Amino acid sequence: MSMSCATADEVVLIKTIDAGRYADSQALCAPDCRQALAWSDWETHVSKAMYEMLRTLENVLRSTISARLSTYYGRADWWNAPRLNLTYATMSKIEKAEEKLSRAGVPATPTAIQREVSLGFWVTLVGRGNDYETQLWRPMKAGFPGYRGRREPFYRRLNHLRLLRNKVAHQDRIGGRDLAADRQSVLTTLGYVSEAVARRVEAADTALPLLLANRPGVCAQRRGSGS
Repeated sequence: MSMSCATADEVVLIKTIDAGRYADSQALCAPDCRQALAWSDWETHVSKAMYEMLRTLENVLRSTISARLSTYYGRADWWNAPRLNLTYATMSKIEKAEEKLSRAGVPATPTAIQREVSLGFWVTLVGRGNDYETQLWRPMKAGFPGYRGRREPFYRRLNHLRLLRNKVAHQDRIGGRDLAADRQSVLTTLGYVSEAVARRVEAADTALPLLLANRPGVCAQRRGSGS
């Protein structure tokens, strides 16, 4: 492989921010290629755009599921309903949220607790659990009027997006994924709740389609060398 096209200062920067990890395979002329910075910047912008969509999805899931279960079980803290038998793992997430609020000096109201738990909590509620099909899915599914399928495919879609959200949160590379399909999956899921919400999010997201159409590409020096 040829020598790097980067300057000494750029090499230091590339190594410091670990920029090379975000480039496509075979895109760089060397591990510390200048093009790694372009890929790192692109990945940052793509992750930010995707996170904004996933944040909206989390808010919509929380408000939808919470409203349906609170109504069905007749209390704002629906997870404490005597006839509801949640798994230990599910209840642990609630308890950790309560502890975190307590340490911060914030009253552990039902609203505060539900805002504190992660996207993974809401996805778990659509899983198998302790007969969550009967206890949770049947009461909540009316909150997704655009969805006509079974619980399991819906859970798989949500879990796929949860894993994507985790990758974004942990600065893992997402540029190698089919992000156009991921974006559509978010919009489809939002549409299960409200087509109006899905249309609004799609209209607001002008960044991601533009970014996907302008990937950084291969280093000019690598192209010139025919490597």
